[in-house]
Amino acid sequence: MSALLELRDVHARYGAVKVLHGVSLSVREGEVVALLGANGAGKTTTLRTISGMVKRSGEILLAGRRIASSPEGVARAGVAHVPEGRGTFAELSVRDNLRLGAYAAGRNGGFTRAYAYFPWLEERAAQQAGTLSGGEQQMLALARALMSHPRLLLLDEPSLGLAPRVVRELFQIVRRLNEEEGLAVLVVEQNASLALDVATRAYVLETGRVALEGSSDELRANDDVRRSYLGY
Repeated sequence: MSALLELRDVHARYGAVKVLHGVSLSVREGEVVALLGANGAGKTTTLRTISGMVKRSGEILLAGRRIASSPEGVARAGVAHVPEGRGTFAELSVRDNLRLGAYAAGRNGGFTRAYAYFPWLEERAAQQAGTLSGGEQQMLALARALMSHPRLLLLDEPSLGLAPRVVRELFQIVRRLNEEEGLAVLVVEQNASLALDVATRAYVLETGRVALEGSSDELRANDDVRRSYLGY
């Protein structure tokens, strides 16, 4: 299976503060990969760097081609980013939030696909997004990402602050997208056990560097990973 996304010796900084120190990783076509690590390890920065939101050096390739360095260019190349904290536009309607997902990537339509996975959104199309529950806003954010017909989905802490039932439903949809449509996913998730359940491979970041990588089964069996992230 060929690599869809490749990071090669990527360094990133916020002003004078360096956060990533030579990160190299890959996501193959149709693969779900998890990015694990403690707070401050550089997980969110890695996703932001891929999305063109952080100043960086090194190579980022999508399907063998250097990816744009602007968020607009990255979106148009086929990468959708669901940020931590959802990032919905609270004053806009559900439908307008979805429409913005298509517009950002230069696409048209996509409502049928979004409604197929989240049918309740069609019923609430005119509702103001800010009046939705936290779980509903997270699902709206994911549906908005689907509007761009992405090849790669970046998910940043999708379970944060959500009830376990909502988290299970959300990850079931992510699994369906991967299995039924072959959507590749790179997910940052605080719940390491959940992330390893949905992913085939994972990387562990420590202070902006890749400390470990391997299959989900290999990382589950690793004593350091079990003690630090799985709690047993």
